[in-house]
Amino acid sequence: MKHMPAGTLKRYDAFWKHEPSDRPILSITVEDRKAKQTDTAPVDQHDRLSNLEGRYETLRGYIQNTRFFGDAIPQDWANYGPGCLAAMMGSDYIPTEHTVWFGEGYTFLKDWSRLKDLRLIEDSPMYRMVTGMTQLLADRYDGSYLIGVSDLGGNLDILASLRDTQTLLTDLIDYPDQVLQAVEMIDEAWKICYARLRGVIRACGQHGHGAWLGPWCETTYYPLQCDFSAMISPDDFTRFVMPSLTRIAAFLDHSIYHLDGPGQIAHVDRLLTLPGLDGIQWVPGDGNAAVSDEKWFPLYEKIFKAGKCLVLHGLDSAKSALEVQRQFPYKGLWMSAGFDNTEEAEYLLAKAAEHPCVS
Repeated sequence: MKHMPAGTLKRYDAFWKHEPSDRPILSITVEDRKAKQTDTAPVDQHDRLSNLEGRYETLRGYIQNTRFFGDAIPQDWANYGPGCLAAMMGSDYIPTEHTVWFGEGYTFLKDWSRLKDLRLIEDSPMYRMVTGMTQLLADRYDGSYLIGVSDLGGNLDILASLRDTQTLLTDLIDYPDQVLQAVEMIDEAWKICYARLRGVIRACGQHGHGAWLGPWCETTYYPLQCDFSAMISPDDFTRFVMPSLTRIAAFLDHSIYHLDGPGQIAHVDRLLTLPGLDGIQWVPGDGNAAVSDEKWFPLYEKIFKAGKCLVLHGLDSAKSALEVQRQFPYKGLWMSAGFDNTEEAEYLLAKAAEHPCVS
């Protein structure tokens, strides 16, 4: 945005510097779910993905039908599903209404002989769509929303899409050197793609940028992730995942790791040693206790004690958000919530202001 509220700007400055603030960053929305959103995209899913005008109208419809409270920022990005970089590097994909899927039969690296051909393919349909949608958002940028960088994906997750998840699991044993080489090649493609998208965003005059995770940053920033790591041991995480995370974190000014589900908790101790990592976003996963449940409080305590920030999405009530704030009055807390009414949003903001983040 061209003119971010002064209070929000100060909180983000404190967040990234790990300094005290008047309250946590609170991204609160109230969406009018009854309002009809404009969607001019065709029914055919391949056509829907490539219809940039239709996707733009859908994104703008959400913003127009949503009220933003606290530090919430209206945000658009070229959303083509998690790990879309795999499709920019040769993997086929299956489009659905809200995302794209990769799977057996849609892989690029069917055997390692194709490794030499692994690269960013700038004339691929996915690359053209992602860069085209980002450019469209930049061309129409008027300061009323924030443009974010697309969900490029975590680099071992991208390799799983290029190779197939089950195959990649055995590759860690049978072809470890090829796995490490492939991830390095993906890292380079990732950096090129990120830099180009950020360049488009900067050229339109926007101050800073966001990403799919939510937080805004004035300089280079992106969420790190490896959902694949839920299926591997801490030793394999150290060998195959940490080198890529280290390279990308060094490339960026700031980063937050997307910790998705209990299967990844075994890697937290290693993650907390990652140079350049600012914080962790915790996602409990379907069927597990909510982010506000005290079951996760020891995890939050560990993250804060390591000097990292904590990002939590999906707080389901003002009461639950305030309880998390009460338990962890620490600098570096970021929370989001979507409510059905403005009263609850205003109540949360008023109560949260009574308890600054000082420790």
